[in-house]
Amino acid sequence: MKPEREFRVALCGYYGFGNLGDELLAEGLLAALEGCGIRRGEIAMLSASPEDSERAHGVRSVSRWSPRAVFQILRRSETLLLGGGGLFQDVTSLRSPFYYWGVIRLALLAGARPWCAGQSVGPFLTKSGTLLARSALGSCSVRGVRDCRSAALLAEWGADSVVTCDPVFSLALPVTPPRRGSSLLVNIRPWTGDLARRTAEESARLASARSLSLAGFALSAEDAEVMEGLRRNGVFPAERIALLGAGNWRNESTRLFPEADGVVAMRFHASILALLFGRPLTAVVYDPKVESLASEWALPSWSGSGALPEPSPPMRRVRPSEAGAEFLKTFSEMCAAAVRRDGKE
Repeated sequence: MKPEREFRVALCGYYGFGNLGDELLAEGLLAALEGCGIRRGEIAMLSASPEDSERAHGVRSVSRWSPRAVFQILRRSETLLLGGGGLFQDVTSLRSPFYYWGVIRLALLAGARPWCAGQSVGPFLTKSGTLLARSALGSCSVRGVRDCRSAALLAEWGADSVVTCDPVFSLALPVTPPRRGSSLLVNIRPWTGDLARRTAEESARLASARSLSLAGFALSAEDAEVMEGLRRNGVFPAERIALLGAGNWRNESTRLFPEADGVVAMRFHASILALLFGRPLTAVVYDPKVESLASEWALPSWSGSGALPEPSPPMRRVRPSEAGAEFLKTFSEMCAAAVRRDGKE
């Protein structure tokens, strides 16, 4: 018999790039794995900033850019978990599906079984992107997606999948008493065209009409840079712009969201934070994953045309915390199927 491998899971995603949404995904999946009886000492992570990831998440991390380091860690791991997010899409670049396809090929060579959870699949603008995603996801022993659109695409490819909410819904957050806030809290991210500027202008108009102060929250340095530029140009008169990172997001969020009468959010995980904190929300649709989230939770959404709708609570009867609990239950079943030793759970 072969000796047991040191790690049960090698976790791979867009980690270590300073984007809070992806760090929240990592934290949610690590906590979910711990709930399945897999200790952090049995988990490794591929990261763009291994030292930062080790410090933030308490797991062994290696550089995602070193094929040698990645292969060595996969040889020491039983499985490879592609952990959440829009990893397979080619709107931003063909590099993303090519990279994760390559990691799965290395995993197969190293004897680490690939699986995935919390994925948004697509959109694809090229045949190459589609073929890479189809090949990579087809190699996964268990496939978890976070919206029905992705599940339908996989079904077209002849691949089954399990639909759950995003893993970030399962994070435990401090309970804050509901109250009426005095600010409009806005997240704006870089994007093509004038959507960022239009979001700033419409948010400023809405805040003024409702006699609310304007505040910005960034999930990456890029967000903060865009909002600061819009503020300098006079179209986004925010009183402050807070940058939320892996080290401060809980404290900052606990202060920012209860003070908000409503939230306008471009980034996918900015919307999820607003839902977790129970704030009325308008989702700015720049990508199908945001559109899917808004549809699933029956939220007002806006893609840049006409007036920005006022934020409102989700019309879905299920609470975000209940959705998170259901994710953990389903993830436990997926994990039991994917992570096993000697053919057993």
